[in-house]
Amino acid sequence: MTTPDTSTPATTGAAPVGSSVLAASGLVLAPGGVTARALYAAHLAALRKRAGLSLQGLADQCHYEQSYLHRLEGGGRIGTLTVAETLDHFYDTDGLLVALWQLAKRELKRLAVGGMEALETAATSIQEFALATIPDLLQTPAYAGEHLANSGPHRPEALSAHIETLRRRQARLTDTASRPVRYRAVLDEAVLHRAARNAATWTNQLDHLITAAHDPAITLHILPAHTGPHLLAGPIHLLSFHVGRDLAAANSALTSHVTDDPDDVDHLRQTYDALRDTALNPAQTIEHLRALRTTAP
Repeated sequence: MTTPDTSTPATTGAAPVGSSVLAASGLVLAPGGVTARALYAAHLAALRKRAGLSLQGLADQCHYEQSYLHRLEGGGRIGTLTVAETLDHFYDTDGLLVALWQLAKRELKRLAVGGMEALETAATSIQEFALATIPDLLQTPAYAGEHLANSGPHRPEALSAHIETLRRRQARLTDTASRPVRYRAVLDEAVLHRAARNAATWTNQLDHLITAAHDPAITLHILPAHTGPHLLAGPIHLLSFHVGRDLAAANSALTSHVTDDPDDVDHLRQTYDALRDTALNPAQTIEHLRALRTTAP
């Protein structure tokens, strides 16, 4: 990628994006107002139009694909810091676009860290892959407490708050008053060989999984070890909504990331679907869980 020639920038100074532009973009959260991503996208679109450039004209000058720039202006993705710096320099916005990009990036990180309950509440479909632990939505309070304790010391009130949050999130799966949600989980077999330290906690957790697997709203699959290696190095969530883009959330010990970039979501969905297709079907999964339950201490 070459650096664009900005000796004669298309515009000078940052022009604020008015409410009419934001409304026209359609990039507003229904309950919560304008997102940082929407603000960034609307500024990009407004600055290009102010400069009298078509998308192709901007692509020719900045040496990015027209389709890529279109997705930035439509809010389909936020791109990289390098792109924000390039466009900031091109439009001579004195760091404004970089600052908006940073806000949008932080917004995604905050969503990944603390926004799963809100996302799940709005979702019509939740698909999950678990690699090391029982998924939150399928944990018993005792298992959840042991899981939290393993991450370090916590005050009793923190544990109580954690369990209460889990209870609310789990209630969404069987809440018939709200819009129905479809839940499917693929559990790597390694999850079932990492038992809780307390034997009673583990047997109760297995009983809970068997009960959950019979619930019409829940579909479980076990991915046996003999299916071989796969590309998912950590747990993921795939969420669909009645209105708005699908989301994917990927987590690790060091970072959490939520994205609605169609390419990223589609890639994770295809990887997830491939694992699901090689996993045990729901009936086989129940039999596997029952067999494991009979040998549990």
